[in-house]
Amino acid sequence: MAKPVQATDGYRRAVNNGEVLTLNDSPTNWRTRGKAALIDGLIFTAAMLVPVAMTMTGYVRAKASITRFTIRAILPPWSWDEITEMPTFSTGTIALVVLGGVLSVIVLVWAGWLFGYRQGVTGTTPGKRRLNIRLVDTASGETPGGLRGVGRWLVPGLLVGIPWIGIAVAIIDYLCPLWDSKKQRLTDKVFKTKVVVSTR
Repeated sequence: MAKPVQATDGYRRAVNNGEVLTLNDSPTNWRTRGKAALIDGLIFTAAMLVPVAMTMTGYVRAKASITRFTIRAILPPWSWDEITEMPTFSTGTIALVVLGGVLSVIVLVWAGWLFGYRQGVTGTTPGKRRLNIRLVDTASGETPGGLRGVGRWLVPGLLVGIPWIGIAVAIIDYLCPLWDSKKQRLTDKVFKTKVVVSTR
């Protein structure tokens, strides 16, 4: 956890795992945060490519070999035949779908660790490190801790799962720093965090 050491000229010196950092109390602008989020998003997307490709390949191959069933429906005084089509899953296609699903879960857990827990403990993600910005607690200026980091990462993802309202709230959450005086997202306000400039 980064420990503030002294204040000089609006900057705080902090020690994080033996590394001396200079933290500016002024918040990071939305554009810089967006670039960091883009880098993190590309890393997550690259990690998810293989599991998604495996799962989709399994489904596409199963759909290519369709089994047709004829079902006779009887509703007196009428009767008719209904043709039902179902994909045929072979051992290979089942293995692709299952393995793709397992790998997807592994990637999600890894992302929760990297972009959630680790960000809470160190204050950075790969994107934040690249752009020299850092997540800190609003009151103390220290890193917020793993639990708050995971919550801050998880809440927006869960919101997107709620049809319409969740997506709207998630969009507002990401755009909030554009008009907020403290340049915080809604999740930053909930978890009492902010993103500040960090100079090594």
